[in-house]
Amino acid sequence: MFISNQPNLMPTLIGSIPTTQLDDLELAKRVLKGQENIIDSTITLQKKLENIFQNKEIYLFNRGREALYFALQTIGVSEGDEIIAQAMTCVAVVAPVLWLKAKPVYVDINENDFNIDTNDLEKKITSKTKGIVVQHTFGNIANVKKIAEIAKAHNIYVIEDCAHLFCMDYSKRDINKYSDISCFSFAQDKSISSVQGGLAVINNPLLKDIAMNLYLNIEDQSTKQALYNARYIKLWGIIKKYYFTPILPFQKRITLGKILVILFRKFGLIKQQASENIEPTPTINRISNVQSALLLSQLKKCDSLNNHREAITNIYNEKLRPEIVNKTSTKSLLRYPILVENPIAVMNVLKRNKYICGRWYNSIVFPMHGNLDKVGYVGGICPKAESIVSGILNLPTSIDLTKDEAIEIINIVNKNAKPFKFSN
Repeated sequence: MFISNQPNLMPTLIGSIPTTQLDDLELAKRVLKGQENIIDSTITLQKKLENIFQNKEIYLFNRGREALYFALQTIGVSEGDEIIAQAMTCVAVVAPVLWLKAKPVYVDINENDFNIDTNDLEKKITSKTKGIVVQHTFGNIANVKKIAEIAKAHNIYVIEDCAHLFCMDYSKRDINKYSDISCFSFAQDKSISSVQGGLAVINNPLLKDIAMNLYLNIEDQSTKQALYNARYIKLWGIIKKYYFTPILPFQKRITLGKILVILFRKFGLIKQQASENIEPTPTINRISNVQSALLLSQLKKCDSLNNHREAITNIYNEKLRPEIVNKTSTKSLLRYPILVENPIAVMNVLKRNKYICGRWYNSIVFPMHGNLDKVGYVGGICPKAESIVSGILNLPTSIDLTKDEAIEIINIVNKNAKPFKFSN
């Protein structure tokens, strides 16, 4: 069901966070003023997550990539090991592999769900392969069961990358069932958000003691680090409100919201969601009480957020032109991916109508473009992915998008999009 079908007072920005509803903004303000009791927030969050994941061992971090780094350490990744990941992924997946001086090995993807092609996967496994990172791209559920069977035959580990989805009940989903460790992200552009945040769930009982000993050496955050997350929500609420407000008459390009983004980033008040710059050495911290308080509020709304995404996904599935519609059966997508021949042209038309769409992932490792050698990618090894990244376009499914606005987006796409053609 829809949270609201009233006209949206703010623009729809696909990269914005699900924490700019009124209650989230008020919570962030109370945290910043010291008016919210957050002392036991992480303890409370830990208990709730243990209940969701049926008392498995869980570990909370400042960022999603830190959770993945922890998972790689837990399975014993060291210099010279190979870690398989899919092409068309984020630098946040590859960076932790590089931090450990391991080698990322890229596997091609399926055309329908943008997840690992299991046929190519078997070709890429070697005697140096230590593990496979399985990504549920856009929330499309990957075939983890089959991948786990392949991994077991070669005596290698499976780490599940669940950064694009989160739900309150995993009993009826093929998630967290076949992998050794599952990792989640609670970043500003994820299903539920504490602006930054990460989670590792230990599914393999043989890894519990290793994980516990590793976590003992991880430090807490400073107060400044922690409060960044609440301040981000407050600042992003302002950005959204004024994103399309022009500064000068008779022009629409230079707006107050865009200027605020530049200024806030310059002074370190907000960060980019992903950067080409890979940290030479990782900074690993536990989640803060600030983030935990924000996340507890999001957990209460998790089902509503997912129901809204599912409703929007159903509208896209029903009304987009057949040659454009996403071909998977998964609902509740974090972003709705389509392939078109002219993604930039379609994005520009949508932008003129105050819909900011996205291009996860318009490069093999997003947002790396001309520097793929830095992440160990060699051109030509994943031809399907190389073709798909040229035509990918993401439509919003966010909580601030109404049914009427979704239909308006569909009409713009149907009118302007050219059918995608796979390159040879």
